[in-house]
Formats: sequence, C-alpha cells, structure tokens
Amino acid sequence: MTKFGPDQLGDTHILEPRVAAERLLDFWNGWATQILVILSLTHQVILLFFSGIRRRQGRSPKRLLLWLAYQLADSTAMYALGNLSLRSTLRHNRLIAFWAPFLLLHLAGPDNITAYSLEDNKLWKRHLLTLVVQVLGAGYVVYKHIASSGILFSLGTTLMSAVAVAKFCEKTWALRCADFTIIRESLEAENTEQQGKCRLYLEDEPPQGGFKGKVVDKEEFLMLRAHAVFRVCKSAMVDSSKNPGNYVVGILKYLKENEMGYMWTLVEMELSLMYDVLYTKAPVLHTLPGYCIRVVSPLAVVASLLLFLFYGREGNRRTDIAITYILLGSAFLMEMTSLLSALWSTWTFSFLCATQWSGLRHAALCLERWHKLRRMVLSLRRLAHSIRITGFFRLSRRWSGTMGQYNMLEMCTTRPGRLAGILGYSMPAVGVPDGLKYLVVDYIQHMIKSGYVNTLGMVRKNWGTEALKRWKESSNITIKDKFLGAELHEGIIIWHIATDIFLSRRHNTKAKDKQRVKEVQILSNYMMFLLVKQPDMLPGLPQNKLYQWTKRSLATQWNEIISNGLISDSGLQPSENLASALYKELSERSVQNYRLQLAIELAKILVSTDYALDLVYEVWADFLIYTANRCSRESHAKKLNSGGEFTTLVWLMTDHLHQVSSNRHVYAPSE
Repeated sequence: MTKFGPDQLGDTHILEPRVAAERLLDFWNGWATQILVILSLTHQVILLFFSGIRRRQGRSPKRLLLWLAYQLADSTAMYALGNLSLRSTLRHNRLIAFWAPFLLLHLAGPDNITAYSLEDNKLWKRHLLTLVVQVLGAGYVVYKHIASSGILFSLGTTLMSAVAVAKFCEKTWALRCADFTIIRESLEAENTEQQGKCRLYLEDEPPQGGFKGKVVDKEEFLMLRAHAVFRVCKSAMVDSSKNPGNYVVGILKYLKENEMGYMWTLVEMELSLMYDVLYTKAPVLHTLPGYCIRVVSPLAVVASLLLFLFYGREGNRRTDIAITYILLGSAFLMEMTSLLSALWSTWTFSFLCATQWSGLRHAALCLERWHKLRRMVLSLRRLAHSIRITGFFRLSRRWSGTMGQYNMLEMCTTRPGRLAGILGYSMPAVGVPDGLKYLVVDYIQHMIKSGYVNTLGMVRKNWGTEALKRWKESSNITIKDKFLGAELHEGIIIWHIATDIFLSRRHNTKAKDKQRVKEVQILSNYMMFLLVKQPDMLPGLPQNKLYQWTKRSLATQWNEIISNGLISDSGLQPSENLASALYKELSERSVQNYRLQLAIELAKILVSTDYALDLVYEVWADFLIYTANRCSRESHAKKLNSGGEFTTLVWLMTDHLHQVSSNRHVYAPSE
C-alpha cells in the first residue's frame, strides 16, 4: 500500500469513501507518533500555565480546559509510548526512540499540579503501578534502538531517561505525601525545636509606620510567618494531636493582639500552603533530593541538546528533527522555570530554616543570599502591582476572596433563560465585607471566653442558640428555639426567608445601618448558597428535599399572588413583591409548608422588635461559625482546589484563636 505524506491529503478531487479511508489510515500510520508527541507537549504547557487558577477560581472556561488537559495528559503520553514500541520497521526509528524519555517527562507533569482533586492522592498506589509499567515500556523502546545509535547519542538518551524517571518517581511520591494519614505521621515525627529556628531569621515586628499601602511587602511579611505557623494549619486539617510549639502560638498571639487584619491574611497564606501540599509537588520538591533534581535537569537537557545537535541529526526527516528541537527547547524552558520557581519560593526559606546543614543555612540566610534573590523577585512583583497587572505574582497566593450567593425568593420569581435553565440559577459572587470579618472574630472570641468551644476546638452549642440567648439576656428579646429548626438545613431555610421578608419592611434604613443591611443580606444568601450549591460544606447529611419542598411552596404562593393581583408595588423587584405579599397578605396558617409558616411568623416578630437587625446579624454569624467548625476537614481540603470557601477561613481562624486562648502563658515574639 502506498504511503502518503500530509501534503497529499489535500487533493481536491473527489475520492471514493474506501480510498479516502485508506489514505487517512496511511496518514495516521505515518504521522501518529508525531501527532501524539506534540499533543502530549501541548497538554503539559496548558497544565503549566493554567494550574494556578485552581486556588483562585471555582468555575471558569479555563478550568474546563485545565480539566481536559489533566484527564488527557497521561493517557496521551502512555498511548504515544505504546505507539513508539511498535515502530520497529521505520528507518527513522532511532530518532523517534529518543522521544521516549520526553514522554516519561510529560507523565511526570509540571511542579504546580500533581492531583486535580483530593481523591487523586488516594490513588498513589495506582500511579506507582503506572510508573513501573511505563518506565519498563520506555526502557524497552530505548534499549531496542540504543545499540545502533552511537555512544554519544545514546548518552544523551540515557541522560534524559534518568531525569524523566526521577521526576516521574517524584510525582508518585508527592501523591503519597499528600495523603492525610501520611501527613499526620510526618507531623508526629517532626522536630518542633528545629522548625522553631525560623524565629532567628524573621523580623519580630512590621516596619515602623506599617506597610504604607505596599501590598507586596505586607504579604511577604505574613507569608514567611505563615511558614513558621503552618504546623497549626496542617494539624487542624489532618486532626493531629501534635503540639504546635510555644513559638508558633507566640506568633499567633502577637498578630491577634496587634492587627486582626493580619490574622485574616495569615490564614489565607496558610491555606495556600496547604493547597501546595495537597495538590502540587511542594512536599517533595522542597527537599534536598528535590533541589538536586531541579539543578541537574536543565543541565541534562542542555547536554542532550548538544549531543543531538552534533551527532543525532543524520539520516532523519526534517519534520522529526524539528519536533526533537521543540521537545528539547520546551523541556529546557520548563526545567529552568521549575528551578527558578523553587529557588525563590518561600518554601525554600522554610527548608533552609529546618535543614541540618548549618553551613548551607548560614550561607543562604545569615549572609542573606536567599533574601537578595527573594528581594529581586519582590521588586518584579512591585512593578507588576504598580502598573496594575493582574498579576501572576500578586494573586498567586490568594484565594478567590468571594462568597457565593443564592436567594430562594429571587429563584422562585425569576424566569431563567434557556442557558441559565441548563446551567442552573446562580447569582454573582461578592467580596467578603471587612465588617463581617471583624464580627466573626469578635463572636469567636466571645464563644471561646464563654466556654462554648471545647478543648478540641469544637463548638459546643447548636447553631443560633448562643445569639438568641445573648439577646434575651441583654435586651429581653425572646425568640423560641423552634425557629432554629430541627436540622441545620431547616434553620438556614427558615432564617433565610424570614431575613428577606424582614429586610423588605425596612423602608427607612438609617445611613449607618445600610452597610449592616448589605452584610446581613450577603451572609443570608451565602448560607443558602452553601445549602443548595455546596451541600458538602454543611455538617450532617444533605437535606435537599427540605429545600425542594419549600421552593415549590414559594413558587405556588408566587403564582397565586400574581393570579390574584396582590402585587403591591410594580416598581419593586419580583422577589421584594413576594416578600411583601408573604408579610401582608398571607398568614402563617394559610401556608401549607411548615418551614414557610415559621419564616413568616419569625419575620413578623423581627419587624416588631427593636435592634432586630443586629440580632439577625449575630444569628447568621452563629450559623456561619457553627457550619465552618462542624464541616468535615476533607470538605475544607477539597474546596482549596476550587477557589476556596469563606467557611474554611472561618474554621481555621477559630482554631488559631483557640490555640492562643489555650496557651495564655506563651509570650509573643516582641515580649
């Protein structure tokens, strides 16, 4: 059968289907390996550039592209390796065999992604089996053709193979190190005194006069402290009993007593480090073997490039030579990126603090050589920030910083378009208000002082009960516990509807209360968003049927309101008209749904109560803290991979404040 090159497929004359199929098959047989190798490289480039968006974004077209690349990367490289092993009759086989190590390198993947989801870490044994099989397959391809390739060209192939196997093993080990059980065991064996040496290389206090708006400097100051206290975050995430150490608690105490805003940023940084541990190669990259591999890899690629340049091109097709140059060039750029990223990473600071090699620690930290490299990187970050570049550098360590929103009344009164009907109703996410952060911290501290957080850092009381008790004691406002619901999910639904009805009656809100009203609405919609869109972030079993029953009842009431002409103000939003009608036109007894009955009754109590806005705000804060504290650690870990969740920050903040209060005898660094 005659073989055709790619230029022969463009014949303009009409081919019979059978002839066309044969030509297409001939084309695939002739170019399959080249296509697969380039496709595999494309997947690696996508993974390298887009992996970082996982810690900042939940849903986006880029995430879909990243997911496709992650799912196809390994299978494409493995299929290409299998195809290489069958190319035994082609004259250009010697050069194509040189591609086998690059495919192994692709299977190792870039440093900024090992697992796409938390479940991938649990499959590390399967990856180990894949490692053995694929290394043997690549070894077979190289061995079969290395004898006829010449000593120098074979040396280049061997160098690349060694680097590829080392990095492939590294990926499998990183998956293992991200398992919760392994993390817990490593914490138990960790030397806390050695980790405490970070204190010697950290400034105790921020610069005089603060950071004067310099976001980069502030984040750098807190990033290094996040490494020093990271053991607290890891222990909380994997439920370890290891004591964090006095110095760690001292840092937390100092930040708590001096600037609470720093504590929130510190928590963000710690969760970002936790993301590195669970979803990237950080646990194995920032070790002595990891750094050695990063140094050797670019050198091996350069050596292979030179050997190929002088000894490997004869007798090969131009297309194959071009592909080989592309593979070598891209491998060099990726390995240099990996090396530089590793050296200037703050993980390197943590490694240097803990290393047993005192000479290395002295040269890098005491002589400030690492700090000089880091300052050079920070100068680039300042430049990016000054010219308002959205910025890989500035944003790479931050979570999405938003709270999802879902409003049940708006859902029941809005007719979604065709696309929204397919994708599901959603509202734009909003930023976390500063006022909400301070309220959460104050409320957590109150609960700790009142003894409502036990020795394990778990909230003792049910959702909302403490807020209602406080207001009963201080303002003689009595709201029965039945309005909190028998289940957390039921309580959220009742208070969400009641909050909307209550806010719809506040026609003359004072200027000082407008921000509070906005924050209450955001918090109410956020808790409803968790119930509907992120049920795994709520403790207990999902209760979707409670939501569905209530939604149907609301939709029925809305249809009756429209048909009976009960809309009071056409200038209002449909959801506001529904809230107004529920308050004025309907009684609790005329509604069949029990949760809707309670919501209407509760709303009427709130409308007739002084200081009800502050009460509602505290009840929602109570719901939020209880939800964050009682949510499973695994659910918190999963959300780090999709932009993060505010409840995860609240959970870790609760743990930090509990650590400080449980170790009151510990002195802060400045003391």
